[in-house]
Amino acid sequence: MNQQTFKTISREAGFKTPLCRRGHLLARKAFGSVATGPRRCPAVVVLAAKGAKSAAAKGFGAPKQSAKGIVPDAPCPCGSGQLYEACCLPYHTGPSLPPTPEALLRSRYSAYVAKEPAFIADTTHPDSPEYTGSRASYMGTVKQTMRRMDPLQLTILVSEPGTPGPQQDDEAFITFRLKRRVKDPEARGVAPEVDELTERSRFVRIRGRWMYIDSAFIDEEAEAAQKEAAAAAAKQPEEPPKKKGFLNLF
Repeated sequence: MNQQTFKTISREAGFKTPLCRRGHLLARKAFGSVATGPRRCPAVVVLAAKGAKSAAAKGFGAPKQSAKGIVPDAPCPCGSGQLYEACCLPYHTGPSLPPTPEALLRSRYSAYVAKEPAFIADTTHPDSPEYTGSRASYMGTVKQTMRRMDPLQLTILVSEPGTPGPQQDDEAFITFRLKRRVKDPEARGVAPEVDELTERSRFVRIRGRWMYIDSAFIDEEAEAAQKEAAAAAAKQPEEPPKKKGFLNLF
């Protein structure tokens, strides 16, 4: 979905927006710079499914939780079918690293369930438009997202290789659909809003480590309409040649 459909928390729900473009020098020295689009504030990245009753085959369900996060012997919320302690927990506690872009997406998703903002910060490239301000301020934004968003379902749709070129093997795209409930804890009596969005996220591998870099929101309705229009145009028969008769009367 596009930006009009994707309702940014800070602007449409009245939440505070952190300052951008600060505190990236040290992180850039560690990971290097990657070309991205303009920065956006605040960050709303891959979110945890909280309270979801069901999910698609590659979707994400709701695990048992304790006061500190996910119970280790609960099913991992990433939808792998494994227990949390044998799946995403080792990534959250280290030193294991997600070996693939999809594993990174799933572990970031689980990190929102487990309330692990540090993992989100550590797996977001410092040049990402989502990385707002310093590491501390970005983690604060992630914590706000955890409090103010109830994602209901996340489903992976398509995994794609990187853009053709020398760095193709170090880039990947994943398109997924997110169903969520947006709430404002300070607005009493206002019912939360439930919506869905489709996002195409980009991941890059820096020094052997996959990181989230940026994303674009897809307007599925507009995309479907364009495909239908193109298909209809392709099916239109060509105009028959005009008959030429005496004095062009036939």
